[in-house]
Amino acid sequence: MGFEDDIRAIFDEEFVKRAVKLKITGNIFNPVFYILFTRLVEISSLINDIVLPTRFEIEEMFRTRKEFLQLDMRTINETLRQAWISEIRRGEEYRFSKGIEDLMYIVYRMRDIQKRIDDTILSHIKKWDKEEILELYFILGKVLLEIEEEIVDVASKRARVEWLRWIVEELNIDPEIVEKVFSVISKSSNPPAMIRLAEIEEYGEIEELHELLEELDENERRIILSGMKVVFRKDLK
Repeated sequence: MGFEDDIRAIFDEEFVKRAVKLKITGNIFNPVFYILFTRLVEISSLINDIVLPTRFEIEEMFRTRKEFLQLDMRTINETLRQAWISEIRRGEEYRFSKGIEDLMYIVYRMRDIQKRIDDTILSHIKKWDKEEILELYFILGKVLLEIEEEIVDVASKRARVEWLRWIVEELNIDPEIVEKVFSVISKSSNPPAMIRLAEIEEYGEIEELHELLEELDENERRIILSGMKVVFRKDLK
């Protein structure tokens, strides 16, 4: 695989899933941007010749970052511990509690992920040249931003789904039907097109969706389809 694929492979499904859950709970810690920030510092060091493009200096730069990262992780862990104790004493639940397990998992994984990025960078350096090393870093930055965008998209969609569930509950619409409608639309290769066809009652081959919507009255169908348009709005053109 190429450098970009190797970097993407570092951010496995479990890590991304936890990052999405963390964002949904509104936790302020953003692991991808934290990694990006540390790498931007390294880019600046290379650009300004603070670090020379040699194996020794690059590895020393990584070692120095690890020392600061270890300090940061200790700080984060202590902050989490104190916040948790504070909540227990107050006897109240905050949004913080809902994401604590995911945050602890991500904090635990950070050292391993940074090390794997270091190793990947070193393994792809063919020539110890400033421009070549910087090119790898720019690709790394692009991949990190793309991963963050994907995490935001998934978190945003899930938040919209939760909003729709709340609407359904408030209006006393059968939630089981709504879940089935969402499942059918999600499996479609083109959810927006399916929603548009359902709105004009041109179901064609999507008979399963037709049967589900037939169980709702006209107002309920309109509300559910409007809600689905919000859920899948990123795909709507």
